[in-house]
Parts: sequence; C-alpha cells; structure tokens
Amino acid sequence: MVTNKRITDRLAEMLRQRGFSVTQTDYFAYNDKTITKVDFALFLALHCDMDYPNDGGSGFADYAEPATDFATKESQRICKVINDVYFPETKIKYVSHSNPNTRYYYMWKYLTAKTPCVLIEMGQSIDPHDSVLLGNTKLIASALTRAICKAFNVSYEIGGPPVTNPTDQNEEIEALKKEILTLKDTLKTERIGFMTGLAKKDTDCLKKITSYKEKIINFVGKL
Repeated sequence: MVTNKRITDRLAEMLRQRGFSVTQTDYFAYNDKTITKVDFALFLALHCDMDYPNDGGSGFADYAEPATDFATKESQRICKVINDVYFPETKIKYVSHSNPNTRYYYMWKYLTAKTPCVLIEMGQSIDPHDSVLLGNTKLIASALTRAICKAFNVSYEIGGPPVTNPTDQNEEIEALKKEILTLKDTLKTERIGFMTGLAKKDTDCLKKITSYKEKIINFVGKL
C-alpha cells in the first residue's frame, strides 16, 4: 500500500536521524536472514488497513501471543508506550482490540527469541477521518518516532542523548555458565582428593551452582 510505504520510509528516516539503526523489510521478510537471524531491540509491523463498519475509524497496537514470544515482557512494555503516545498525538481513535491476526501474526515465528514484537494498526485507510490523517506522513511518522524514542529513553530532539537500546547480555550469561562448570569441577576435585569436611564443601559448591543457575534464568527472562 502506497500510504504504508510512505509512512515506513519517513519513520525510518526520522529514527536514523536520532541515532537508531533501522532495517526496513516487507511481507517477504521471513526469507531475509538479515531480519530473521538478528537480535533487534524491536520488530515493528506497520499496518493501516483495518476496518470495522460504522466505528468512525480507529486503531491499536498489539503484541504477539505471550506463549509464543520469549521477549513478551518487553513486547508488552513497548506496545503500551506506543498506544499511550501515538493515538493521542495523531487524534486517531484508540480501540483496544486483540485478535488472531495480530497475536498470531505470521512473522513473529521467524524472528529470534530475543526480539520484542509489536504490530500497530495505525488507523483505517478507508475511513473518511482516518484516511486524511494517514495521508499526513509527517504527522504519523512523527508520532511513531516520538513513541519509539520514549520506549527506549532517547530524546526526540535531534542531537539529544545518544541511543540507549537494550544491551546484549549474552556475555554475562556465558560467564555465569563457565562459573558453574568451574564449580562442578571443584566439587569433583574435592570429592576425589579430600574426605574431611567433604559434606560442607559439597553443600557450598551446590549452593553456588544453584545461585548461578537462578541468575541465568533471571537474565534470560529479561532479554
């Protein structure tokens, strides 16, 4: 759709001006390894073709079905920010609405587990009210940019604070895993080399292993 493409191009330009790294794609993104094999801070699907008869136009942002989204907490957080910012700024009516078309959007399953997913129905392209607003590319792209900047704690003003996208915590997780292996080796050594005080040393090592495993689970939950 021409309107959707114009908005996408303008949004990408505005985000890049504010320091974001943006990769644009289309319906065939599932074949693109630069999309499906990369950990993004956000995968945002832009739609403007929803329509419910006689509702006076409306839109909403929604996230992937939580049971299928490893990053659902972050998806839901970003989704809420977009809903809170975009619709009041554009004056397009927000109507909370979830359905399989969004919660089970086909693209979600092709993305990496650490990529938060949000789909926004920006408004109804065939509604008399919404179509005029959606035609104002600057208005729509600016509202989306402002929402994304707020979600990632980045100044909307060009030249503001640098982008502070979520950092990859893989290194920290791998360090914890190595520490677990070291503790297991220590535990084996203590069992082979010493008998005196063995129970206490076993207990201490096992406590540390359990602690590190819990830390890994907590880190993964935040990714």
